[in-house]
Amino acid sequence: MNATVAPSSNLRFSHHSFVSSIPIVNIISVSLNLPSEAAKGIVLCHSEREIDRRMSDWGPVFVAVVLFILITPGLLFQVPGRHRFIEFGNFHTSGVSILVHTIIYFALICIFLLAVRVHVHLG
Repeated sequence: MNATVAPSSNLRFSHHSFVSSIPIVNIISVSLNLPSEAAKGIVLCHSEREIDRRMSDWGPVFVAVVLFILITPGLLFQVPGRHRFIEFGNFHTSGVSILVHTIIYFALICIFLLAVRVHVHLG
């Protein structure tokens, strides 16, 4: 049984500057065999400047680190505590309190990153 593989595309890019000079919409439309109008809905970043701006956003990192430190079970508070519903600064934890603090962390990180959209740009 003989099988032949047809070439998928005749386009070959040999130089990086040549590829970056072609609009990204045309590259997507050629590689996905889409009309140019359909490819415009797929493009998320239009320029290197927008990619750099998104890469320099430290807001999600800071929010995640601060919330992780503040919501750690037993550090500032613990829900449920060992002897009461809420205890402050007891430095103990349990499986149930880890689950409760995980749900609180997830809810707060969704609020700050998705609803409030905290952004910190450095440099």
